[in-house]
Amino acid sequence: MIKIAPEISLVITTYNSPAFLELVLKSVLRQHVFPLEVIIADDGSGEETRQLIDRYRKIMPVPLIHSWIPDEGFRVAKSRNLAISKVTGSYIVLIDGDIVVTPSFIRDHHSLMKVGQFVTGSRARLSKNATEERCRTKDEAIHFWSKGLGRRLVLMRIPFMHHLIKGKTGLSHARSCHIAFWKSDFIQVNGFEENFEGWGYEDSELVQRFYNIGLHRKNAKLLACAIHLYHPEKSMDRADKNRNMLNQTIASGKKKAVLGIDQYMD
Repeated sequence: MIKIAPEISLVITTYNSPAFLELVLKSVLRQHVFPLEVIIADDGSGEETRQLIDRYRKIMPVPLIHSWIPDEGFRVAKSRNLAISKVTGSYIVLIDGDIVVTPSFIRDHHSLMKVGQFVTGSRARLSKNATEERCRTKDEAIHFWSKGLGRRLVLMRIPFMHHLIKGKTGLSHARSCHIAFWKSDFIQVNGFEENFEGWGYEDSELVQRFYNIGLHRKNAKLLACAIHLYHPEKSMDRADKNRNMLNQTIASGKKKAVLGIDQYMD
């Protein structure tokens, strides 16, 4: 009989990367404790991704939900807001579709749940050649001694030492590729700000608004280990505008997204 963390909904973002998404879904299938549900926040992927999700829906022991928006440019904030509006759990673990998780990932996040805080996690990095090989063999079982790993110390899981890790402050290493929070807190800040265009800073801006409502940040170090698959860096052509929006949030103490999740809530 499988074990389920009934509070946790796992949300995975994706965009036309079915080979990556399959590795991620295979790693979810290896969990010691499963989330209540898995929701794919899809920013306009094509038929191959839909077929992949349909295939894994048949073998995933919990509901696998495909939340899709049309491909009209980089709209990851919108795709995440829409997906999170569908969750039934009270706590959300959010990862990108290039983050392979280790078997204790959901169990560890369950142990990190605490009212008044959100959690950010690190990830080891798989090299280009190793990533290509994993996509070819569909082998998601990446561990500390796997070839092609950078930052492999991130994969050290030492639960009894985690209490020595201090809470984080500031925006450094605050990435939505691996973050967890209460759904009620996410709704309070109105989710991701959809006025961000292109890649960059929309995750830092969310974290800043979490700070602005008084939440504390916890680092998942030594727990909830994950691995980032290699891909070329995304275009930063809108970075200056997005950085300015982040700076405005910092300066003003903004707490709620102007264009956020409230569009999709019943």
